[in-house]
Amino acid sequence: MTGENYNHLKNVLRAKPGEKVLISDGEGTDYQCTICAIDDVNVDGSPKAEPSVVLKIDFVEAPHELPADIYLFQGLPKQDKMELIVQKAVELGAHAVVPVETKNTVVKLDDKRAQKKVERWQAIAEAAAKQSKRSIVPEVKPVMSWREALQFTEDFDLKLIPYENAHDMKKTLSELQNVPKHGKIAVFIGPEGGFDEAEIVDAEAHEFVPISLGKRILRTETAAIASMSVLMMTLELQSAEG
Repeated sequence: MTGENYNHLKNVLRAKPGEKVLISDGEGTDYQCTICAIDDVNVDGSPKAEPSVVLKIDFVEAPHELPADIYLFQGLPKQDKMELIVQKAVELGAHAVVPVETKNTVVKLDDKRAQKKVERWQAIAEAAAKQSKRSIVPEVKPVMSWREALQFTEDFDLKLIPYENAHDMKKTLSELQNVPKHGKIAVFIGPEGGFDEAEIVDAEAHEFVPISLGKRILRTETAAIASMSVLMMTLELQSAEG
């Protein structure tokens, strides 16, 4: 193991030979390993140009991923809220996070700023994936327009859009019972100003179902975390039931 992964083990976790570590191939398979050696110096005592950690695979871990892929489409929030949303979404099992420009989005990003932001969010996703023992590093997609986001979800199996004017909790419960055990799930979260009514009509025309997260008005970051938590628990329970 070399590069950033070596640095994370050696300098961040301060791992030592004999300790156990969990690694992933980034494609869904996890390995429980033992550190055999930290190879960072030459025979003459000088530091190696490419230090490494030598690992021995003990066994293959059970999968840590949810059986269905949840895509969180997040209306761009103000300040650094997106960093928190990405971090928590990854911890809760999101397969990908998609930043979306909506009618009520206050933050406007040109292409250069958007690229830098996405790179920053992707680094946060990677750190959160390592911390939460994810088998993959979820992708933070490039910023999409409202129209691009709707088109992206054309082949999704379930499409949900929490909306403050949706008050039928029985309907929400019914939709959660329809969460597919496999496939792709989209959940759209509005920015601070919420969704414009025309966007809800547009979303419904694209087979999105408005749902309620309760009687209280939630901040955008809270709505994202609440939605991910409910979907994560629903999928985990389905898996436990077989």
